[in-house]
Amino acid sequence: MQHTSKFFQTVCALSVICLTLLVSSPLALLAFSDSASPIPVSGPPNDPEGPEDPDPDPELVPVPENKYTIPNNAIDAYYMNENPDNPAIPSKPVYDVFTVEERQARGLVLEVPKVSPYYGQKVVYLTFDDGPEPENTPAVLAILKSQGIKATFFVVGNQIEKYPAILRQIYQDGHAIGNHSYNHVYRELYQSTNNYFSQLRHTDEIIKNSIGVRPRISRAPGGSAGSFTKEYWATLKNLGYTEVGWNISSGDASSAKAGQLVNNIAAQMDNKNLWSHAILLMHDGRGHAETVKALPAIIKFYKDRQFEFRVVNFETPSPW
Repeated sequence: MQHTSKFFQTVCALSVICLTLLVSSPLALLAFSDSASPIPVSGPPNDPEGPEDPDPDPELVPVPENKYTIPNNAIDAYYMNENPDNPAIPSKPVYDVFTVEERQARGLVLEVPKVSPYYGQKVVYLTFDDGPEPENTPAVLAILKSQGIKATFFVVGNQIEKYPAILRQIYQDGHAIGNHSYNHVYRELYQSTNNYFSQLRHTDEIIKNSIGVRPRISRAPGGSAGSFTKEYWATLKNLGYTEVGWNISSGDASSAKAGQLVNNIAAQMDNKNLWSHAILLMHDGRGHAETVKALPAIIKFYKDRQFEFRVVNFETPSPW
């Protein structure tokens, strides 16, 4: 009986020790509790909203709107739009998202932004008139692409109506485009300033219908000398056109063969005053297959002499 009593006392003492441990240890209580609340793993204890979502739904993030018009088919070029403080981009083609009429209707400025003319040590502008044309223009584009060179194409409105896809190729290849009238017929063009600028504006619309923008540079068929009066120059300025002539002629308006065209250019390049801004006139219209043949040698001539190739834009200096 004495042994039984001592055993009972020992069991009671152990029970008291176990109960004391359970009461004094919260972890032990949690181990034996099915209704314990989970321990929070993040967020401050007094923050009723919990932790911030580190990866919010992108559809809910507001995207700032561009309040200025940008063409859907934009290339590496300078686009003029509603922004009056939009600075010209050096060495890039120049396009306007609005026609003259659209600018006038919106009350937007027409004048050309002020830029300094670019004079390099050796600079050449390859320019082609009278296209687009289905044989010569694609051939010229292929040569330019193979040589990694950008040029400037002064296009005629009634030719664009026939071959709009070729104009789009000129644009998508990153070349500059200029307005060269609608029909290139001197007796109609130069009857009056109204006739001349009606053709320019009509061609602008044709170009914009094809590529979504219009050029701001132009070249008078046959050149401005002998055809332009002060009224022409004043209207050009008021409507925001930049007239671009030339100071080197390939002579391809004649029956000269490819070799002679190269020699013509080389002889004129003896005038070192032209090296800083040599604007070379060529043609890609009908009947100028010899120009296409001469083009690789012409490019080589300038590359061998380390000339920089540029497109015509607002920075292009006056030829003379």
